[in-house]
Amino acid sequence: MQAQLLITGFGPFAGVEHNPSGELARLLGQRPDCHGCELPVTFRGAAEGLDRELEALGQPPLAILSLGVHPGPGFRLEQRAGGAIVGEREDNEGVTVSSLGLAGPDRETSLDLDALEDALRAAGAMKVRQSRDAGAYVCERTYSHGLQRGAELGIQALFLHVPPGEEQSVGDQLPLVSALVDGLLRQVRS
Repeated sequence: MQAQLLITGFGPFAGVEHNPSGELARLLGQRPDCHGCELPVTFRGAAEGLDRELEALGQPPLAILSLGVHPGPGFRLEQRAGGAIVGEREDNEGVTVSSLGLAGPDRETSLDLDALEDALRAAGAMKVRQSRDAGAYVCERTYSHGLQRGAELGIQALFLHVPPGEEQSVGDQLPLVSALVDGLLRQVRS
């Protein structure tokens, strides 16, 4: 089997009945060079789900791209994830990240985010920015775990926050995120 890009997204959670990230991951997973899945919106379950998907692939993916939704307009490329995440917002199981006592180093992607930002803009994304704060919620936990697994496997990892469906429909987001996937694949294959 040819190595693929692993793309993860999330399902609904408190305040977000329709999470475009999960739908985008599933749609992009239909590409022959991608494997997409939806992770649970839980601190433990997202990390465990990512590990299960990595194992199910049978070989390391080309890279890991995790998607999540943020409340603002536009796209946010996350540069880093904190290892010691603190927050009192409950996940879908009623667990807070602070109660887990997660500790570890902050991690950063070494991907060329400027080039990926350019890929989004060239595809028509009007609002794109880079961020150093993945949100101290399940997104940040997933990104930290993805960066850790990426380092262990010798592959790259990235987290992209997408806008809510009310801001931009999944149909309008799909070609933009697909262009980012193309740019990401070019980087990891070169």
